[in-house]
Amino acid sequence: MSDFSNIAEKYHFENDVTFGGEMGIPDDTVGNAQIKSTDPIDAEKVEMQIVKHSVQEEGAALIAKTEIVHIFRKAGEVVSIDASFGSVVPDDTEVITIDVVKHTGAVTDDVMTNPIVLDSGNAVYTPESDAGLDGTGKLAAIGDILTVDVTRAGAEVDARGLCVAVTIREVS
Repeated sequence: MSDFSNIAEKYHFENDVTFGGEMGIPDDTVGNAQIKSTDPIDAEKVEMQIVKHSVQEEGAALIAKTEIVHIFRKAGEVVSIDASFGSVVPDDTEVITIDVVKHTGAVTDDVMTNPIVLDSGNAVYTPESDAGLDGTGKLAAIGDILTVDVTRAGAEVDARGLCVAVTIREVS
């Protein structure tokens, strides 16, 4: 005796159907054509997580700059921010400060509670993470823009190969 029975005829159900165990549907049985646009499949949330980078060349001296790294297409949030050097860390007199700022039109909001500060105490290929994300600053709406702001202080210009990684999650 087999574990299941095959029904070769077509049946139309007007009300709920209850199964006594698991019900399996073969792959590719329900495609886009079988789902009516008037009765879409409910989804609580679809998330997309991406990492955006602001990178400065390893062979060139680090420069202070502001760079747009992301424009939100959906509402979302900043999940984490990491920064590291790829070739040369700052000397004893040089300090690099990294801030991520959210722009909503002319209004700006800090994403981190405190900027990331890199100096001679940092090591090559050793990321330093944000100390904490601001509760409201990390949240974004459609059209918000994120910038990575890099500033430097000190007499020497030794740092090379800065990479800032901003991890973003958008929800639709």
